[in-house]
Amino acid sequence: MSTPSCPAIAARVRYPGGGQGIFNSGLSRRGTQSWRQLVDVASTTAGDAAGRDRPDSAGTPETPSLPAPGKTPCPAPADPAAPQAAPADPAAQAGSIGRPGWRSRVRAATDRAGVPGLIALVAALAAIEGRLILLDHGDITKLLRIGTVYGNPARMPHGVFVFRRSTGYDGQFYYRLALDPANLHKTAFGITMDAPYRFMRIGYSALAWLVSLGHYTAVPYALVAINVAALAALGYLGGLLAREAGRHAIWGLLLVGYFGLMDSLSRDLTEPLGALCLIAGVLAYRKRHPLLAAAAFSYGVLTRETVLVAPVALGIVRVIQIARRRDRPGPADLAWLVPAVVFAAWEVVVKVAVGVFPILADDGKNVGLPITAAVHAVVHNYAHPTTPVPGAPGAVIIWDIEFAVLVLFAAAALTSLRATTIPVYERLAFVLYIVEIFCLAATNWDGYADLRSFVEVYLFAVLVLFGVPRRRLAAFAACAAPLVILVALYRTQIS
Repeated sequence: MSTPSCPAIAARVRYPGGGQGIFNSGLSRRGTQSWRQLVDVASTTAGDAAGRDRPDSAGTPETPSLPAPGKTPCPAPADPAAPQAAPADPAAQAGSIGRPGWRSRVRAATDRAGVPGLIALVAALAAIEGRLILLDHGDITKLLRIGTVYGNPARMPHGVFVFRRSTGYDGQFYYRLALDPANLHKTAFGITMDAPYRFMRIGYSALAWLVSLGHYTAVPYALVAINVAALAALGYLGGLLAREAGRHAIWGLLLVGYFGLMDSLSRDLTEPLGALCLIAGVLAYRKRHPLLAAAAFSYGVLTRETVLVAPVALGIVRVIQIARRRDRPGPADLAWLVPAVVFAAWEVVVKVAVGVFPILADDGKNVGLPITAAVHAVVHNYAHPTTPVPGAPGAVIIWDIEFAVLVLFAAAALTSLRATTIPVYERLAFVLYIVEIFCLAATNWDGYADLRSFVEVYLFAVLVLFGVPRRRLAAFAACAAPLVILVALYRTQIS
């Protein structure tokens, strides 16, 4: 039996979509073509038909007629001028189908919101443990910084350390409220409140009372635990926000990387919990959970009254949208209305208890003439970086570095306001927080407290930078991370 020629085999192939007729017409019109050209045409068309026969190909495939069993189709002659393919490298093939490199595996494993939260937790615990061991000799009540000016050792709970001939620090007042949040008397448990505005920040103390189950001896531990947990949770939320912005989750550590939070952690202050409530409210509103946002903002304003600036910015934007008929009033407005009502209601409660609205009775410790205190502090601290501070050597130099880093973040965020993708109210809140810090009194500017009162400016600057698609953050991390470590170590040596 004779073996069919290659052109004959190719001519019997059926082509979908009228390919057979096209091919036959080609044979009739181009009968003078060489055998090799016809085979090329048949091979190309058959290859297209075979590609359409694959399961992932679109359309309904038609299976081409194949040569009879045992018959080998004739391959097209090789072109001597065509370059020869190099033999496959087994090692290269193994590498192409093998596991990704260790860097890719590490990057994928750490791209989870829990990773920055865990790192923040370990860092906070290390900072507290270092301070307790190196400075406070294991006595956790020393973190309260109770002084004899406002504290009477004979009337305080047993075992609480009191610094002699000292005014103490703010943590002593939050401890006093944590012993009984419902007691709004000026003096209780041997501690006298220095100003009525302290009663505004009941959130941190009330939570400590709840965590300690009302046991006096457990309150100092509860105050520390809340701040450690707040920093860990802030790192977790930072990871979520970083991933939402299309970045690796580890960049969420930038939110925890504010140096002022290390000061708050070492002195039982309200900034960590207030920052957590603020960021939680922002994230909840982004996720369209206005009730959760309202709850977070509301508890935040009871922890630090400055948290109210964010709901105010949201309210301004919402009112403008409604006035321009771009939107209607709805559940989204609860996120700013509820915090405002809660803040006002607590002001009334304190007014009834102490006889004055606490926000109007800060004795000049928080609010001062706009810009004046800021300009004086900046000029003085940069002109005299070696000015001695009793009990805190090098404090002015550290302040100068801190302010420079904060200016870097704020300036970069301000220049990125048009490019960022974050909501308009967050941009407005950032600007309002900058205005707010320039209205603070001198004690917030020259108190060498690591600029902890400016934490909201830093947080919103990071949010703005997260939302700039092509903004690289390595330089900002390179500035913030060493400074946080420096301040944390400094606070293990200096009260």
